[in-house]
This record gives sequence, C-alpha cells and structure tokens, in this order.
Amino acid sequence: MLNTLSSHSANSITSLAIGKFDGMHLAHFKLLEQLDSQGAILCIHTKHSRTLTPHKESYTHLPIFYVDLARIKNLSGEAFVEFLIRHFKALKRIVVGYDFKFGKDRKFSADDLHTLCKDSKIEIIIVPEYKIRDLGVHSSMIRECITTGNLPIANLLLGRIYTIHATTTSGQNLGSRELYPTINLVCDEYILPQDGVYASVSSFDGVEYKSVSFVGNRLSTDREFSIETHILGHSIPVLPPHLTLGFVQKIRQNRHFSDLQSLKAQITQDIATATDILQHLHKGDLELTSL
Repeated sequence: MLNTLSSHSANSITSLAIGKFDGMHLAHFKLLEQLDSQGAILCIHTKHSRTLTPHKESYTHLPIFYVDLARIKNLSGEAFVEFLIRHFKALKRIVVGYDFKFGKDRKFSADDLHTLCKDSKIEIIIVPEYKIRDLGVHSSMIRECITTGNLPIANLLLGRIYTIHATTTSGQNLGSRELYPTINLVCDEYILPQDGVYASVSSFDGVEYKSVSFVGNRLSTDREFSIETHILGHSIPVLPPHLTLGFVQKIRQNRHFSDLQSLKAQITQDIATATDILQHLHKGDLELTSL
C-alpha cells in the first residue's frame, strides 16, 4: 500500500504533509514548515512518464512515503482518513494546501478534514496559497512555464534552477569535428523545456560548469531529437556517465540552417549570449532575468 525509500517506519510519524509534491517548489516547503520533529511527506503519485521531480528525496531530509493515486482515488472521505490512521498509527497532525482535494470524484476538500478527523482529534493545518510577485506558486504553472520556454519564471516559482538528471550517450560526433563539442544526453523521466537553445549549468563529478544547451530535433543535420550541452571554457576529455543539467534562460528557438558554417556562426553567438547571462547567475540575480 505504502512504500518509502527511507528507513523510517510509518508508525513513528506524528505529522504528515499530503499532496503530489511534483516540483518540490516554494509552496510545498511552506507545508513542510508546519511539520513537527517526527514529520513526513505522503506523496500521492501517478504513473506518468515525465514529471518535474522524479527523485524528490534530493530536495528534503524528510522521509517520503508514496501511495498510488489509483489506490485512494475512489475512497470516501471517511475511508481516506481511516487509511491514514491505519498506516500512520501515531498521527497527530495533517498538513495540506488550501486547494487539496481527495476522495471519489475529488468530492472532499481540505476543509472537510476538520469534520472527518474530529473524533480522532488529529490537528488539521491548511496552508493558504503562496505567491511570489502576485503569482500563485503551483506545479501546473511551473510545468506550463517550462514547456513554453519561460525558465526564469519557472525557476522563480521553484526557488531554484530547474534541473534534470540525465545519462550521457554517444552522438553524431559532428560537433567535435566541425562545430563545437557537445555532451549528448538521454532523459526519459523529466519534463523537458520547449525546443530551443538555453543558457544552462551542467554538473558532473562534483564540479559545476557554465554551459549552453540544446533541446529538440537537429533540423540542420539528421533531424533526430537530442539533448546536448556544450561546456563553456573547458575541455572534457573523458565523458561522464551521468550529468545534471540546469536550465537558466532560453536564448532562441530551434532553427534550420542551410549549411554548417551558418550553424557554427549561430552557435558562436549562442555561446556569447549564454556567457553574458550566466555571469550574473552567482550574484543573486537569477530572478531578475525574467520580468
């Protein structure tokens, strides 16, 4: 019914934050602030192919328990609370967002928990909407920003650079021969940004590098889909098996070029643009690149 990647036992948990927690964004952390010293996360997940945060453990020290949405979506309100009490026997506090819905046909709201938990004397904390610059922080908004290429706003709402974890793979070897050397990536778990070229940050072997990255079909060569990153100012003689790629800001749309000379000239300009954007990254100016 429940599974967790931590060694914590559900029986020791006294407070529980409940939700999907896709993105592990700033509003989610407002919920987590309401947990006590024996708190945990109950993540309601579905089997989608791509999400914002497939590996939520990277963003919190709290134990995370997972329950499949299909397991609980048809429960009555009473049965849902019984489910929680049965699995978390020491539970004294439930924390949810203001827009939390549960039960069959999502009939029950966060406010219904007060009535449903009255007899069990479980404290219910409902966290109001969290906003930044009058923007409500929601996973759906972040996903929309990422898939439309608005990474500065997505990063503002996340409170961090949107990052994917990828496996490296061999490419055309065209870049190292005639253009610029790139590291080719495979990533099936994460939502990807809109096709285009991005100022980015690449990390591997414990070192962070400024980079410029491409997502999309290679319109000027083989038309195959690829994720590629070029490390700025460094030669990478040995390909790392894995790489973490953070998207800072979109530079341009994906385009077709009539010849490799024109493509190389554009990439040269992309590198200059990315360098200019990234020089402000460690000065606390990330959110200022957006509005």
